[in-house]
Amino acid sequence: MMNKIFSKEEINNGRQREFDYLKGIFMLIIYLIHAFQATLSPQDSVTGWIYMFATMSGAAIFIFVMGIGTVYSRNATPAEFVKSGIRMTVYQYLNNMLYVAALLIPYPFVSGNLSESGTENLWFLVKIYIQYTNIFFITGIIYLVLALLKKLGVKTVWYVIIGAAVGIIAPFVYGTPVDVPVIGYLIKLLIGDADFVSFTPLYFLSYALFGVAFGRALRHVKDKIKFYRMLTASAAAVVVVWWTLAFVKYGSDLSEMQAVFSVAYTSPNLWHVAASLAHIIIFAAIVFFIEERRRKDGGLYEPKNPFAKQLLYYSRHISKYYALHITVYFVAYGLNGYRSFQSYQCWLLALLSILVTELMVRGYNYLSEKITKTALKRTQ
Repeated sequence: MMNKIFSKEEINNGRQREFDYLKGIFMLIIYLIHAFQATLSPQDSVTGWIYMFATMSGAAIFIFVMGIGTVYSRNATPAEFVKSGIRMTVYQYLNNMLYVAALLIPYPFVSGNLSESGTENLWFLVKIYIQYTNIFFITGIIYLVLALLKKLGVKTVWYVIIGAAVGIIAPFVYGTPVDVPVIGYLIKLLIGDADFVSFTPLYFLSYALFGVAFGRALRHVKDKIKFYRMLTASAAAVVVVWWTLAFVKYGSDLSEMQAVFSVAYTSPNLWHVAASLAHIIIFAAIVFFIEERRRKDGGLYEPKNPFAKQLLYYSRHISKYYALHITVYFVAYGLNGYRSFQSYQCWLLALLSILVTELMVRGYNYLSEKITKTALKRTQ
């Protein structure tokens, strides 16, 4: 069976586009979830369900796919990983400056009519986003870890072992205080519990390490149809067990289930990591088989559907979309006197952010390409 699925040679070295689609799909979910979170607005029941569902994949998809990507990258050297790590960490704090600016832009226009709660909300968010650590920061730190493992020539099996060990150990060291100036603060960024820490590299390192191991195995796959059929069976079993245990434990108390899942999303243990990966594998398999029906001569199917094209565009420029979409919410939040929105307004804000962010990203890419072409002409 394994001989029919895997090859000794690395033959599957093209784009694994099911994961490109997944990144694009979850960008849309991010738009919606963040419309509520960024404006401190209470989620409605529909969004609550979507969020609880997204906690089983969400950020995990991006970090897992990042691990896969390091295997498929043309510049997969320790030095390049270090450069990527530094670059992503810098992006985080540049992004923070952009967020704070977006929060403050509306202030002169509404300051005369601000309520006490509105003022408190503004300065609470400014304080958080000056130090904020999110997907860019954890990606940067994880790149540095992967650089070290790459330099040491760690074998694939050790990525799995270390990933499992991190998943087991992480819950026991999370939030451990270190009462040493500067060092204590840095430790808090890596494993700590603070308002400005959205995700910690400690917990999401497992996803990246498992992603590297998965990517290395994927390069040897010669029959992806059988490969995904094999994986889907075991992944489906894990998913069924996960949700069965969840409903047995919480029953009809969906609010408690959502609260627990929300906490576990940012600080998962090994069982949560395994369940998240099972969800991701099933999603990837579904997308793969949908695209497989349109594939010709073993090559990539280039979609004509504009929605599919947009998902792939999201994937290619995911960092820009992620960095910019929150600014739309902050400006709108400020113009509303830094007060929460009603549910329907958040849904409308998500649509507005999709449109405005699209214009910003497309406009930036167009100008960048034009400037590059002009520079090339001048050098010729």
